[in-house]
Amino acid sequence: MQPFENVREQLLKAGIAAVAVNRYIVELREHLADLTAKERASETADANGRARNLMGSDAQLVQAMIDKTPRSLATRAPWAVFALLPVVALIAIIWAVANVMMHVLGPVHAAWPEGVPDTYTGLIATVSFGTSYLLGPALAAGCIALAVRQRVSSAWVWVGLSLIALFGGLLGIHMNIFPPYSGPHGYRPGGTTFSAVHLVIMDGRVNPSATLALAAARATVLFAVAALAYRVLRTHFRMRIQD
Repeated sequence: MQPFENVREQLLKAGIAAVAVNRYIVELREHLADLTAKERASETADANGRARNLMGSDAQLVQAMIDKTPRSLATRAPWAVFALLPVVALIAIIWAVANVMMHVLGPVHAAWPEGVPDTYTGLIATVSFGTSYLLGPALAAGCIALAVRQRVSSAWVWVGLSLIALFGGLLGIHMNIFPPYSGPHGYRPGGTTFSAVHLVIMDGRVNPSATLALAAARATVLFAVAALAYRVLRTHFRMRIQD
């Protein structure tokens, strides 16, 4: 194990930002190398051990860093970093994409009685896939990476992953194709609409229970994958420190 890894772990768990911790560890290792070189030059036995003792104990080095460095935002306000920020970002991104799509497709949407022109099919499919299947996992991955990097151990990480899964499974830019319908509820011509929720259409109308079931299934899968990834990465880093 590299020198001062225990110091790194204690500082991260104390809430010091990872960037500041990494810089501090580099400085400590450089200082240790200089002291070791001096001890070797003086032909002192066990130059490495003596140089390390001259720098002070791990507890002293950790406290010195804590005394002069503020804690990271992820530690001071985990509710904001892991729960509020990802949800706000997800909704804001989908809102922005929806506005762009309205400006692009709005002027020509009325001229689609026979279906969506091939010119726009690829664009709509790409945007729908990105907002529905990539955005949520990307935000979850960002939360996991930050939590693992900063050694954050907080229930807010799990709350954040749950909220990302919930909103990520529910929201996205979707094109809904309504086929012509003729039945007990009357006749309705077919057409296309856009929504922020993946609607399930049955008998020419939206089926709320099926729509919610689909959103719940997607949210469950996203949360399960994110939770597994988080647990595996946390275990990996803990085992690496113990080696």
